[in-house]
Amino acid sequence: MLGFGNAGNARGGWFARRRHSAPVAVDFGRSSVRLLQLAAGGTAYRCLAAAEIPGSLLEGNGPRLDADAMSARIRETVRGLGFSGQRATATLPAELFQTDIARLPAMDDKELAESVRFEALDRFGMDADSAVIGHLRLGGTAGGGNEVLMFAVPREAVATATRAVNTGDTAAVRIEHASLAALRAATRQRLSECEDPAAARDYALLHLEDRVATLLVLREGNICFLRSIRGEWASAGMTMIGRTRTGRTMAGLGEGAIELESDTGDHGTAWRWCALAEESLRCLRHVERASGGWWPQEVAITGPAAVDPEAAATVESVCGVRTSLCVPIRMIDAPEACVHGNAWIAAIGGACADLPALARNPRREEPEQGAAALPRTSAGTRAGGRTRGRAAGGSGTIALQPEPKPLTVAGGRA
Repeated sequence: MLGFGNAGNARGGWFARRRHSAPVAVDFGRSSVRLLQLAAGGTAYRCLAAAEIPGSLLEGNGPRLDADAMSARIRETVRGLGFSGQRATATLPAELFQTDIARLPAMDDKELAESVRFEALDRFGMDADSAVIGHLRLGGTAGGGNEVLMFAVPREAVATATRAVNTGDTAAVRIEHASLAALRAATRQRLSECEDPAAARDYALLHLEDRVATLLVLREGNICFLRSIRGEWASAGMTMIGRTRTGRTMAGLGEGAIELESDTGDHGTAWRWCALAEESLRCLRHVERASGGWWPQEVAITGPAAVDPEAAATVESVCGVRTSLCVPIRMIDAPEACVHGNAWIAAIGGACADLPALARNPRREEPEQGAAALPRTSAGTRAGGRTRGRAAGGSGTIALQPEPKPLTVAGGRA
């Protein structure tokens, strides 16, 4: 286990764990589990404690642990590194979810939850007793209906994650799709750092996990599209140990998705990113047609598998829109605690959900030396590129201010 925590004796930690604080974020990956707790700050959140535990509840690049073994490691980590409070939020990888968008008639919340459950079970072909169904309202449609983003996750996966988090020192209060937690973190960072606030709210996020790439498109701060693209996106040999370094302090412990086959060898990188970029382009063209010509200003890439610089270059080349690698560790005051920033973005998003937004601190990027700056139109897009579309209507959107709602379970919360 790699970790960082507050200094203090055992008695001080006992009192600290019982005072009110933001929840501990527990991000379940395929090779490790990341724990993070943040506190409110000005232009950056304060890092109270962080740890990465080798092993996973899933089959992946690290050792597989059952819920009881993982719970014991989480409990020892929470006690040893000074995490405070008992509430915890968990994020699960996209590969466990099935997602789809449904258009339903206007109805109240109770009726909508029942209708979503029936529709999701029918579309996903899942048994009612073996699935947890959730949804997010995306807004109204012409004629007064609703667009709803539906989620289905195996009940066994939710029970296993909850069992691992409920250690006696911590108790799970929310389970969330990892890409939505990543979206929260990326949007808060952009709202703080972008010189043009509008640019912070009109972008696409490509969240790369080892087996699923999730493309989310935001228009004026509202989700208008989500697509999961299955494939082998992780770089060869990038296990938890291979992608981390020591940091400041160390402590040791012993779907509706598209399938894209790819070569996982050393020579498969270019083809893999080209295939992902082509599929992303088709998705953006679908959004363009549905929104009357609107196009996102930027594609931000992040996630555990976002370590290959060719990914951003290929997506920019194919999609014709500025593409950059997100750097979420700029959001916290002790970035060495999160030794690989993009792998931590879901944990950062989960940890900041109950905290206020960051203060404005625009970053002014210097143009590259020896390269002519790309001319831009008054609409904020590249010359000859796509222009910003008309203002977003009420159809197919969910407001990010306030932040995205947690996963809502039919008849209750996960």
